[in-house]
Amino acid sequence: MQSITFFMHNIFAMGGTVKSISELANVLANKGHPVTIISVFKSKEMPYFELHPDIKIQTLIDYTHIRSNLKSAIFNRVRKYTKFLKPKVLSRHEPGLNQFSSYIERKMIHAIKTVDCDVLIGTRASFNILIAQHGPYDVTKVGMEHMNFDAHPTAYQQEIIEAYRSLDKITTLTSVDQQRYQNVVQTPVFVVPNVLNEQRLDLPKDKIILAAGRLEYEKGFDLLINSIQIIQDVIRQFNYRVHIYGSGQQRKQLEQLISQHQLDDIVSIFDTTQSLSTKLAESELTIIPSRNEGFGMVILEAMNQSSIVISFDGIAGPDSIIKNNINGYLVEHGDIKALAFKIQRLLNQEFKYNTIIKHGYETVEQYSPDAIYTRFSTMLKH
Repeated sequence: MQSITFFMHNIFAMGGTVKSISELANVLANKGHPVTIISVFKSKEMPYFELHPDIKIQTLIDYTHIRSNLKSAIFNRVRKYTKFLKPKVLSRHEPGLNQFSSYIERKMIHAIKTVDCDVLIGTRASFNILIAQHGPYDVTKVGMEHMNFDAHPTAYQQEIIEAYRSLDKITTLTSVDQQRYQNVVQTPVFVVPNVLNEQRLDLPKDKIILAAGRLEYEKGFDLLINSIQIIQDVIRQFNYRVHIYGSGQQRKQLEQLISQHQLDDIVSIFDTTQSLSTKLAESELTIIPSRNEGFGMVILEAMNQSSIVISFDGIAGPDSIIKNNINGYLVEHGDIKALAFKIQRLLNQEFKYNTIIKHGYETVEQYSPDAIYTRFSTMLKH
């Protein structure tokens, strides 16, 4: 069995990429592959998601024990005030660039150069670039993309194209993005979607409209709130509530928007939850209002828990999973009125025997651990 090493940002934090890598690592470990996760940062004592006991975790910067990592903490603090300690190699387009210093960057490059495995996998564009530049020649270097190509800024796209030519393989989450990458690089591109490995719960439905994800602009929760404002009277009439789960920089803005529209009685924002599957099982509708979505794990999780999904079209993730009027619903991208009226039409319906749910179950089967392992194995063999 080939040994696999994932190089990632922070396995100890909540996030869609963290969850997908955790699930994939578990599948590989269960199949007998030696698996290591190199986590640049450690922010908590335990990984956010449960990992197979045989998976090894290597941490570069441990912020849970400041005394033993005082140097990195000081360098990062000083970096904020001088350009001399800023990263010199890491892409300037890296969204979390302010979390890195030249000291941390050197540790990252050293870890990449000295990795001991058969396959080294990057998990975000800037890390994939580093692996392409510094990965050992005798290690298979894989760039795993969790964002669709067109979501990257144009300058970043060009940097990615140049660097990815030095990778051995690229994986994308959707066939649409596979074709997009294959159009610009000669490196073989494979589709390896996220794994869904969650128990289906049989819980009574409540009159809940649910949304979940990072509270950031690209996730479009402001669009959801604005759409609810349009149909707020109907929402109240049928005694529905809108529950948003997540954390992020836009939380205060979203709370202000809720108050501005006087929706405090029907729209609530809750912290990220590790019981999302339960919340989805209890909800009737799940809304994915993203402006951009590389895959959309919540879509699959909602389908698995028989929560009807509504999202915008024209986005790689939702388009690759949702077949309109078959296993969910798609409305015109960014059209809050269309979203509002679709939600309104589905209120107070009996979904128990709805064929939408049945087709959702069929969709979920395509993302089972065995199905994704087959795809991953195919990528390794070619």
